[in-house]
Amino acid sequence: MAYPLGRNNNNRPYQHVLRLIPQHDPVMALRLNRQLMAVYSYILVWGGTMLAMQLGIFSYDTPHKPLFASLLVFNAIVFALIRSGASKIFSDPSLTIAQMLSAITLVTALLHYAEEMRGAMISIYFMVMTFGVFALDRTKMIVMSAVVIVAFTGLIVYEFIYSPKLMVFSLAVGQWMILLLGLIWFVFVGGYIHNLQQRIREQRESLRDNHSRLEESHTQLHAAMEKLAEIAVRDSLTGLYNRRHFIERLEEAIAIANRSREPFYLALIDLDHFKQVNDLHGHQVGDEILVRFSTLARQTLRRSDVLARYGGEEFIVLFPDGGREGITEVLERLRESFAAMSHDDLVPGLKVTLSAGLAGWRPEDNSDSLTRRADDRLYAAKHQGRNRLQAS
Repeated sequence: MAYPLGRNNNNRPYQHVLRLIPQHDPVMALRLNRQLMAVYSYILVWGGTMLAMQLGIFSYDTPHKPLFASLLVFNAIVFALIRSGASKIFSDPSLTIAQMLSAITLVTALLHYAEEMRGAMISIYFMVMTFGVFALDRTKMIVMSAVVIVAFTGLIVYEFIYSPKLMVFSLAVGQWMILLLGLIWFVFVGGYIHNLQQRIREQRESLRDNHSRLEESHTQLHAAMEKLAEIAVRDSLTGLYNRRHFIERLEEAIAIANRSREPFYLALIDLDHFKQVNDLHGHQVGDEILVRFSTLARQTLRRSDVLARYGGEEFIVLFPDGGREGITEVLERLRESFAAMSHDDLVPGLKVTLSAGLAGWRPEDNSDSLTRRADDRLYAAKHQGRNRLQAS
């Protein structure tokens, strides 16, 4: 059965090949892709070797099958180590040096059978060194260059001992010198590329660190701005809205009422004889009484009601909805609860009460006139003995 391009189907055979290269780990994917490139290179060299044997350029007794088969088996093992993550126990998880050593061994063996092609085949050493340019530092490149020189020198010595008549010494020395010069070039260029990579990596890490610091600064700035916004509308002692913000909310409620003609109510609350509490017991006790009242008021009033500290011991409440009777009941419950609250932990026998004035919105009202009428009701409540509510 044929499957259209782009369709996701687990039965397609190439899906299993794709799973060999993980998409979730880009570093491992890079290592495996480099490994596959090395395998492709070996296969090409193998094909070239067999063609050269057919043309008589390579010796007919070249053991190409065991050489390349063993190398491919080795690379399969390396691939499995990288893919499984087992290679991460090594300082170089790509196993670059191990792969280069195996390739150097293969190239040296092929050079023994290359005959007239030896001069051209030496360039394969440079292909091997290219594999290490992007993974090894200058010191390791020097070591690998030394391994190449030792391997080629060993080949020359071996052939000089066992087949001196077939060897052209001047040609071997020339090839040796060319190889040495090429390796020196690789050491310097490879070191430069490695240092360049290191600087790029450090710059990338620096950018990542800067990005992280910027994100952290942005988070702190956002938190600071939220805190500033909170400070701008909240009273620092009680945590209630402050007078300025409450007036803004009141103006909004009046604008809505002017359009809808739906009434709302405003209450002014004053703690009775609060100046005496401060004078007799200190401002710390007075501040704690204000905090306790604020907590009780938040718990008693409805979620929709807007409570603010109007100034000193005076508080103001906007009731955006609800009838007069229901709002009166809420305020009476708040008054009774506060009057019954014990403050013995602050001052034994201390009791504090409140007085409140309630005014309903009228079509001709603005924020000043409505607040003034609520204040008049509060004054009436205090004049009549305090600890009571007066409504207009």
